[in-house]
Amino acid sequence: MSTQLSLKDIQLSSINTTQLWNIHPFLDDTPSPALQQSFTEVGILHPPIVQQAQDGTFNLICGRKRLYALKHYFKQTSWHCLIIQPTLAPSAFLLNILTDQQLNGPLSPIEIAHFLKYCLDKMDKNEVLNFFLPRLGYKKQEFLIKQLVSLLSLEETIQRQIHHGLIIDKIAFELVTLPPRDRFCLSSLFELLQPGTGKQKRILTLSQDIANRSQKSISSLFEEQDFKNIIEHQEMNPPQKIHTLLELLQKEFYPRSSDAEHIFKDRVRKLNLPDNYELTHSLNFERDEVYLTLTFPDLESCETAWMQKMGYTSKHE
Repeated sequence: MSTQLSLKDIQLSSINTTQLWNIHPFLDDTPSPALQQSFTEVGILHPPIVQQAQDGTFNLICGRKRLYALKHYFKQTSWHCLIIQPTLAPSAFLLNILTDQQLNGPLSPIEIAHFLKYCLDKMDKNEVLNFFLPRLGYKKQEFLIKQLVSLLSLEETIQRQIHHGLIIDKIAFELVTLPPRDRFCLSSLFELLQPGTGKQKRILTLSQDIANRSQKSISSLFEEQDFKNIIEHQEMNPPQKIHTLLELLQKEFYPRSSDAEHIFKDRVRKLNLPDNYELTHSLNFERDEVYLTLTFPDLESCETAWMQKMGYTSKHE
C-alpha cells in the first residue's frame, strides 16, 4: 500500500459528501442493480477514500456509491476508509482519484472532462498534458484538453447520455457548438432511436446543412410533420425509423437529385434492358457519367462473352 494513504476505521456520519472531486455529478449515489448485487455477493472490495478536514470531519474523495451501500444496504455506522494526507501534492492527490475510478474500468469521456477540470484547477496545463493525458488513453495534444473540458458546457441530461455511451465524444464535441434547443433535439433523437456512430454523424451533418441552407433551426426541421410521422410511427422499429429519416434528410438536402432520380429511372425503364444489365449514375448526379454493369453467373461465362465480343470486333476492323 502507498505510504501516502492510511487505512483507518471511522464513523460514517463524520464523512461529508459534497460534490467536490465528484467526476460524475450527473449520476446519483444509488448503486446500479448490478453493483448492488456485487456488494451483496462479495462485499465492498476497496474502501472509500477520504481526506480529513480542519474540523476533524472527513471529506469524501471517492466512493459515493460504496458509502451509500455501507449506510443503506449493510446498515454500517463505521467502516475502514483510506485517508489521503492533507499535504499530498496535487498530482499525487489526483492520481489517487484516477486510480480508484479506473478500478471500475476506463472513464467515460464526460468523466474525463470532469477529472481534467479538477486537474486544471490544481495543476499547470503542461503538467496535466504530460502526466495525465497518457494515463487517460489520449495523446499528448493540448487541444484535446480544451475539447474534452468543453463537454462540461453540455446539459446534465446530455452528459449522462455521453457517460452511458449513447453519444460518443466526436459527436458530443459537435453538439457543443449547437444552440441548446438543437442539441437537445438531436440528443433526444439519438437516445430514442440509438443509431450507430456513423448514422449519428450522418443525421447531424445533414440536419445542420439543411437548417443552415433554409435558415431554420434543427429543432424546427424535426418538428415538421414528415419527420414527426417517422419518429412517432407505431409500427416501424428504430432501425427502420433511422433508415427512413436518413432517406428523408437526403431528399431534403438534394431536392434536385430527387427529381433527377425519377427522370433517370423512367428513362432506364424505357430502355428495356435485359435482367443482367444495370445502369447507374454518379452519387447525387454530381457528374454526367453513367455506368452500365453486366452480371454473369460465373467467370467462365464472362470470359466466353468477352472472347465473342473480341472476335466480332476483329472481323470488322
